[in-house]
Amino acid sequence: MNQGSSITRRLITAVLLLEGLAAVLLIVAVIVNEHQDEYSAFDANLRASANAFLGAVQEAEDSSPNIGLDVRRIPRTPHAVYRVTDGEGHVLGAEGPVPDLTIEPDSFRRVKINGHSYRFFALDGERVVDPGTPSAVIHQVHILYGQPDGRVWHEIWEATRFFMLATAILLGVTAVLLVWMIRRLLSPIHVLASEADKVNSVHWSFTAPEVAMHLAELRPLASAIERTVNRLQSSFEQQKRFTRDAAHELKTDLAIVKSSLQLLTMKERSVEEYGKGLGIALEDFTRLEETVQQMLTLARLEQPADAVSPTCALHQVLQDNVTQSASFASLNKVTLMASPVAAVSVPVDARDAALLCSNLIVNALQHSPDHGAVEIALRSDGPTATLTIRDHGEGIAEEDRPHLFEPFYRGDPSRSRKSGGTGLGLSICKAICDRAGGSIEIGNHRAGGAIVTVTLPVSRAGRTG
Repeated sequence: MNQGSSITRRLITAVLLLEGLAAVLLIVAVIVNEHQDEYSAFDANLRASANAFLGAVQEAEDSSPNIGLDVRRIPRTPHAVYRVTDGEGHVLGAEGPVPDLTIEPDSFRRVKINGHSYRFFALDGERVVDPGTPSAVIHQVHILYGQPDGRVWHEIWEATRFFMLATAILLGVTAVLLVWMIRRLLSPIHVLASEADKVNSVHWSFTAPEVAMHLAELRPLASAIERTVNRLQSSFEQQKRFTRDAAHELKTDLAIVKSSLQLLTMKERSVEEYGKGLGIALEDFTRLEETVQQMLTLARLEQPADAVSPTCALHQVLQDNVTQSASFASLNKVTLMASPVAAVSVPVDARDAALLCSNLIVNALQHSPDHGAVEIALRSDGPTATLTIRDHGEGIAEEDRPHLFEPFYRGDPSRSRKSGGTGLGLSICKAICDRAGGSIEIGNHRAGGAIVTVTLPVSRAGRTG
């Protein structure tokens, strides 16, 4: 099984990736915030220390108007460096390796000293000797004070370490719960697949499990599977019935042919008797050939139609069949009446249309009583054409109606082999109508007799309205 096709694994991976991304973004935000807070406090400390050094600049202890630096009262921070100079560049005091920096007053800069990161603050101030007297002297003082800022990053790490650890534990717990929940939520899919897997050529029963029908997302899939299985079952049963009936039909015809030939060999016969027997056998072979031909025709019609469907003038095909059936109707003492017949074109191959009309007309003639009539009409109402063929016979029995279009079905005992019927004519008619996107119905006329109604779509070229 391809592990990459697992929906569970994909869902878990996607959710964990989103959670991980959110956690990383949150940790970054926390680090940025802590960085700002810690450096603000660190810079305030640098500024306060620089101001303390400015306050430590005092008048010189001698009588000269100079200044000096007294750092005795300034708290000393480990590893802190400084340098205090006056306006003339004289160093008043210094400690540590202070580099020569050019920093704008009241600003900060990060500098590497001996591989360690330092942050410096520059402060410019004034110190007045003898203020308020005419001999007052103003001295410019420049202070450069720095401390290593590694401690700042240590504080940031200490502040965010617990948060990152808690986030990692939360992600782990979330992953475990997520796996459990997703597997539990997807369990209806496994139940549905298990039920569907039980369907085979012997066991066609499929009922969508309740757990799947209760979920809005699975309900359409479960219903679709149920309908598909039912259609497959119907098609499979139809195929089995067709195969059984076809085998029975062909076996019967072959048995008749075999018995006819066996009769000829049972004793010595005259030339006339041999000729008559061979003629009967030839008729049986002809009927067998017609049955096979109709089976092939039905199989062809049940195949998917071509992308470009043929078109025929149904009114012309119908009139040709009425003319060709006139002699058969006269032989059965039945009158054929074709009116009205509208000019209409339908998306049906001309040979199939002729087969449709021939089967229906012959069927109506066979079920018509002597001196009866078969009424034929072809009407068009724009998008559809309607062909009706009515006889005045015994009509359709209610128990036969559901099976009329099944192959080899003979509900009427009068339709014996002597009438030439194979039980495939109506099945072929229905296949022709289905292939063209039309329909066919057979019912009883309220005034008596059976009536066949064929509805076919009208080709674009044949539409008049």
